[in-house]
Amino acid sequence: MFDVSPDHAIGLLAGLVAAPVALVVLPRQPGWTKVAGTVRGAAVLLLVTGAIHLALIPPHLQTEPLTSSLFAVNGVLFLALALRVSWRRWRVAAAALLTATILGYLVYLVAGLEGPDQLGLATKLIELLALALVLVPVRGERSWRGRRWTILGAALPALTVVTMATVWIDSLARPDPRHVHAGAVLQATNQLPTPQQQLAANELYRATKAAIAPYEDWRKAWADGYRPGGSQKTPSTHWMNERYVQAGYVMDPQHPQGLVYANTRQGPMLLGAMFQMKKIGEFGPDPGGPLTAWHQHENICFTPFGFEFSLMTPTGTCPVGAFDITAPAMLHVWIVDNPAGPFAVDFDEQLVRKIDQR
Repeated sequence: MFDVSPDHAIGLLAGLVAAPVALVVLPRQPGWTKVAGTVRGAAVLLLVTGAIHLALIPPHLQTEPLTSSLFAVNGVLFLALALRVSWRRWRVAAAALLTATILGYLVYLVAGLEGPDQLGLATKLIELLALALVLVPVRGERSWRGRRWTILGAALPALTVVTMATVWIDSLARPDPRHVHAGAVLQATNQLPTPQQQLAANELYRATKAAIAPYEDWRKAWADGYRPGGSQKTPSTHWMNERYVQAGYVMDPQHPQGLVYANTRQGPMLLGAMFQMKKIGEFGPDPGGPLTAWHQHENICFTPFGFEFSLMTPTGTCPVGAFDITAPAMLHVWIVDNPAGPFAVDFDEQLVRKIDQR
């Protein structure tokens, strides 16, 4: 779900190079051995995140001058602090800068000025770790100051939760083009269909619609081995044919692995078919190019009782008691009018409800 943007790859490289450099350069500064180990650890992390910010200036300079300016300010301040650990106000300044940077990133996400990716998440985790080290009380500190830092440290878990939750919610609300809805990753194709691909997509639609026409009567689907794969109290349900799944048919209109029915008051109403690959990680043929791109659901969290928790968090975990799954690639063919297109990943549940009201 969270990929590294091509523009941010240079930042990843800068961070990897900066880490060993920090371990060599920082111990040479005056007063290094006199400060607490937590301060030294935080300084190393500050140099790393500073290098990442500075490396991101060129890719954003032309298109996002404000962002580039903020990267420059952040980078310079982080490096300056990393090289001045003996400064009396160092911990206060470091805590303030780290907190402001993390909150600023969240504002950028909420405002839609930036999208979450692996580099952004890694950088925020580095900064959260640095902030945690900064907030650890040091030996010899006056008792009232130690209590103050302890109180501030207690707020760190809340900041961590807010950061991860904001990234998660933003990624679900504004998914990137390859993640069109929760957990769905589209097959890579050309951007615009060629005339040949348009004809091939039309033929696939025609053949599939004709082949599944008998299944407008759900009893026929049941007789042929299709069974509901989930609750029939939801707007729609996928009916799967396990025999066809195991047989490994590939985009065969005569043997679709699944059918999708709307759960109406009059009974199941056929919405379309679903082709599914047998092996996880393999996309099927896409004769229609971008029109017939397959999609694969990744990192979906479920409980043993079937309750879905949607996507894993940015830290790669599921809620307690849940486990993550990745489903084989699939392609839908909708035989009813779907504003998103006849091969879209989803069918709008609001439209299903309207169908039920007819």
